[in-house]
Amino acid sequence: MSFAISPDHKSEDFKGGFTLDQKIEVFISRVKGWQIRPALSMIECKIKNRGFAQLLIVISYFEMIGKYRDGYIGEGKSAKYFKDGLVYTFIELTEAETSLLTAFYKGVRNGLYHTGMTAPYVIIFDDIPKSFGYNEEIGAIAISPDRFVQDIAIRFDDFAKDLTNKGNEKLRNNFEARFDNDNGI
Repeated sequence: MSFAISPDHKSEDFKGGFTLDQKIEVFISRVKGWQIRPALSMIECKIKNRGFAQLLIVISYFEMIGKYRDGYIGEGKSAKYFKDGLVYTFIELTEAETSLLTAFYKGVRNGLYHTGMTAPYVIIFDDIPKSFGYNEEIGAIAISPDRFVQDIAIRFDDFAKDLTNKGNEKLRNNFEARFDNDNGI
């Protein structure tokens, strides 16, 4: 029985197993085809009220990227790897911005995962100059979902280039450990 393992690949395509480069190719296809492109398509198609749907599509990206970069194989540590992935993706952030990272984890990630809604202090607002803004004084996050998704797309392309660069041995080894674990290899 054949089944899709990415938008571009079927299980039967790799009967003899995967090379590392094939694993990377499948991973890139999955992230682009099942997360980033659908969220970007919502912009192109001008789908009304798309903000929450876009966030639901891409919010798992940060924890995933954090775990793949580190090669983390265990269970749990969602908060750590979500925050690591957020800092990696939005390079203007630092790990020292703990109140923002915690607010994003609890209010956006946990809200969307556990209730299908963000926390009340998270505002969807397209008319901001960046992907998101944070007012520490009142603990509010404003997110422009369109810009957020577009920035993730740009940063993922950078990550994909790093992964395909054979000189990035540590990143590629970490990636492969996580990929193998996630895919029962």
